[in-house]
Amino acid sequence: MNDSPPPSPPDVPHVVSLGGGFGAILLYKRLAGAIRRQELRLTIIDRNNYVCFHGLVPELLTGKLQPGNILNPSRTIFRRAQFRNGEIEKIDLEKKEILFTRALDGKEFRVNYDHLILDLGSKINLNLFPGASEHTFRLKAFADIMEVRQHILTMLELADIERDPVELERLLNFVVAGGNFAGVEVASELVAALPEIARSRYPNIDVARIRVTLVHSQAKVLPELGKNFPGLQEYAERTLRQYPNMRIATNCRLASATSEEALLSNGEHISTRTIISCTGTTSSPLLDQLPFARTDTGRLVMDEFCRVQGQTNIWAGGDCAAVPRRDGSHTPALAIWALTTGSQIGRNIRRTLAGRPLKPFRFGGLGDACTLGRKRAVAHMRGFPMRGQLGYWAWRSVVILYIPSWEKKLRLILDWFIVPLFGGDVVNMNVHKPVGVARAMYEPGQDIVREGDVGQSLFIIRKGEVEVLKQQPDGSSLAVATLGPGDHFGEVAVFRRIRRTATVRAKTRVDLLHVRREIALALSESKTDIGASLSAPPESN
Repeated sequence: MNDSPPPSPPDVPHVVSLGGGFGAILLYKRLAGAIRRQELRLTIIDRNNYVCFHGLVPELLTGKLQPGNILNPSRTIFRRAQFRNGEIEKIDLEKKEILFTRALDGKEFRVNYDHLILDLGSKINLNLFPGASEHTFRLKAFADIMEVRQHILTMLELADIERDPVELERLLNFVVAGGNFAGVEVASELVAALPEIARSRYPNIDVARIRVTLVHSQAKVLPELGKNFPGLQEYAERTLRQYPNMRIATNCRLASATSEEALLSNGEHISTRTIISCTGTTSSPLLDQLPFARTDTGRLVMDEFCRVQGQTNIWAGGDCAAVPRRDGSHTPALAIWALTTGSQIGRNIRRTLAGRPLKPFRFGGLGDACTLGRKRAVAHMRGFPMRGQLGYWAWRSVVILYIPSWEKKLRLILDWFIVPLFGGDVVNMNVHKPVGVARAMYEPGQDIVREGDVGQSLFIIRKGEVEVLKQQPDGSSLAVATLGPGDHFGEVAVFRRIRRTATVRAKTRVDLLHVRREIALALSESKTDIGASLSAPPESN
């Protein structure tokens, strides 16, 4: 059976959706009949050729789900539409034209529209605190999710062989920033699953040393529930505090992140190599190209029909659109609201083409759910509160309901049956190659390299100052040099293949370029000023 989109007459209206997320799924379903009848054409453009179901990310991180099972292929979901896999670069309102490029070589493609849907989502805000972009993990893009999964498994592998108690503490401390739904789900899944994984797969890890710290800026987690469902909020926090390996740090936020520490706004330092950020998003930079009104949070101001305010053929939904609700508030940036705004856009486009009056957006919400580990959750459906296992099974039922592919529904159910029998998957694929050059940040007093350690990289100072320390026979440290912007250090160990000859410590907050050994060697062999500088290291470094 051929399900590819049928050829459409060139003169029928062309609907273009920028983004193929949850909003586009129900948009397509509302327009599928019109596409089949050749009443319109639909083109969907997205950088990914899949839709990621983020509600299942915590279980993927601990190996309970196979990675591909939370992805649904766009070409299966949108089989009667034209799907274009590319990066959206420019929106030309005057020409009604979209410019997008392919990842291979940046080759440009253009498509014209009669109706435009903006389903651009949001992106992680990496400017919330120093070190956010360099030293925190995010869970927005699927590649980031997989990186976190592999990192967590790497920490367990390293902890199984580590004997230094200071380093062991860093390896087994996991910090999650954000006491919202996403942060609580990730933290509770880690604190419930990691001790079980360690007991069954990593015999040398003392389970009592595993620590998950949930950092939240308010007095209680899940503030989304506090107003209307305080009982659910209390149950959730009580459940989290019952985990022996869980700590909740409230009324504070992450102030800074480095490769070895999380610094909190209350002055506390947490030794860790794992900081997962589940808070702070910002709007898509594509919206900055458009002259439309925005809210204080950067979302597009919409009318009650899901059109951009003042426009008749430009629509928006999901995270990037602030659609008004009957109570005067705006639609939350959650998947269920993206789905329902997409559905309403599809209905109203059909009404527009038929010359019929538009219908206002009237969805009042289905409910919310937040898993708490060990088959427990808090949830409310149409105002009815549920907790514990009842809330958990209600959440799972909704998940299955909204998964768009029957194949993926069945695969998820199989995963849920298999894990209790055989345990989670702890295969560490290590698919991400180390980055040759990366930025790094350290706070005052933190060691960047330590005397005696094996050296695999060198550092170039961008901002700030460091001091070079030599250990003395009596065990004390003597400062032998101070380095600043433009200086470099760590090259003695890299080029001579010896252990570090000195400790380098941040004197101020310092912004560095971290250059791995193979890149440093390649630069030293090049006939450039940088290569010459790096290949002639000063003795003090």
